[in-house]
Amino acid sequence: MKKLRIGLVGLMHKNFTGDKVGIYNRSKEEMIELGKKMDFDIVCVEEGIYNDQEAESAYSYLKEEKIDFIMIQSSAFNSGTIIPILAKLNIPIGLWAVKEPTKSGPLPINSFCAMNMNASIIGQYLNEYDLPFKWFFGYTDDELFIERFKITVKALTAIKNVKEAKIALVGGIANGFDNQYFDERKLQKKFGVKLYRNHEFSEIKNRMLSYEDKDVKDLMEEILQDSCSCNSLAKEKLNKNARLIKAVVDFKEDNGYDGIALSCWPKFRIELDMVSCAAIGRLNQLYFTTACEGDVYGLITMMMMRYMNDKPSLLMDLSDFDEKDESVLFWHCGLGCNNVAYNGEVKLASHCNPGPWSGKGLKENAPVADMIFAKQKGTVARFTKDGEEMFLLTGDFNQPEKPSFDGSRGWMSNLKLNENPIKVRDLVETIMVRYQPHHYALAFNDLGAEMMEVAAWLNIKPMKKVAYKHYLQR
Repeated sequence: MKKLRIGLVGLMHKNFTGDKVGIYNRSKEEMIELGKKMDFDIVCVEEGIYNDQEAESAYSYLKEEKIDFIMIQSSAFNSGTIIPILAKLNIPIGLWAVKEPTKSGPLPINSFCAMNMNASIIGQYLNEYDLPFKWFFGYTDDELFIERFKITVKALTAIKNVKEAKIALVGGIANGFDNQYFDERKLQKKFGVKLYRNHEFSEIKNRMLSYEDKDVKDLMEEILQDSCSCNSLAKEKLNKNARLIKAVVDFKEDNGYDGIALSCWPKFRIELDMVSCAAIGRLNQLYFTTACEGDVYGLITMMMMRYMNDKPSLLMDLSDFDEKDESVLFWHCGLGCNNVAYNGEVKLASHCNPGPWSGKGLKENAPVADMIFAKQKGTVARFTKDGEEMFLLTGDFNQPEKPSFDGSRGWMSNLKLNENPIKVRDLVETIMVRYQPHHYALAFNDLGAEMMEVAAWLNIKPMKKVAYKHYLQR
């Protein structure tokens, strides 16, 4: 994963007599230490900036350094002519004020007022440029700095990595899933990601068939060791499952891809007499982000959360809801991952539904990785409407014993839409009235604040709640 590169400048004015140089020097040292702890690179302009000429020099230096985010500290009050110069970097901006060193007597630095002025200049004088910024206050151990800064680093790191990512759509969108169609020009404009969409399903199929059994023998043993059980049909298809994992990993490495949307339904059943569910789950846990059913926006959302998280992202359906305990069931065919499963248990099993096979009618098939989600927090999200809107739901998986359907699944409760509590009935109304696609990217951990910040930096509107009514709403 690529590190975020953060630039730091300190703005000053000779008229204010507080220790502005000492404040900036302390802040440089603290940011260097934060960079080590939070895994970002810091590029400091060594001297404070007093005038336009120094600002132009800092601008040229930081542009050459290719920073992703600039922290502009008001180490003291500053000239309002400096901000427009630094704003030419055209990157996300952090405005930073510190506490006054004294509480009475002559005003030492007037730092907050300077930040206020700079924010207003960006928002009003430079309003045509639509420059996003976030404010921070205090030194790096103060809550109004560090809690806000942690979220920003995670969000911007994810945005950077998605922006520089190379992804593939293999085999097209799953048959009939017309709500997943997208405009690749808008996708690239909004997220910066490079999409290669002309790969045929046969590219993966032919790789699978080209391997010898010895090429996947060790992988098959690893899969069995990580599974608590394996039924006879799943065992029969295990060789194909391992071949698929190896084929996708080799395809990814040969082409330098960071993520893949793989068209699985119904091609794997018809052409290879298997299902891909268990393989996709393992790919997400151990190798890299893979979306099923050719879902590109699902993949982008999965990747965004994966870059902020130490656990896999999965693509789910919302398959049931329960008003008795205000919970919803997220389910998919069998994308099992041991590190998010209840008691670590993943079962290799048959798919819950029969499917088409080579024009010979319906046939039971395998393998899926059947599991129930462990007790943990979850984040469910999706960028939709060509990246103009984002669905965001957070909650808790805390009922592994509650009855649920075979596959990978879990009941989520304590629901929040855009960080605000929501009732199930209102959630269902919102999903339906706002045309939310039926695929949801799921991450394990609460990434609600981070995803809200991602949306803000990218100018994506969070999906607004629609309160339930008995009458039709449009």
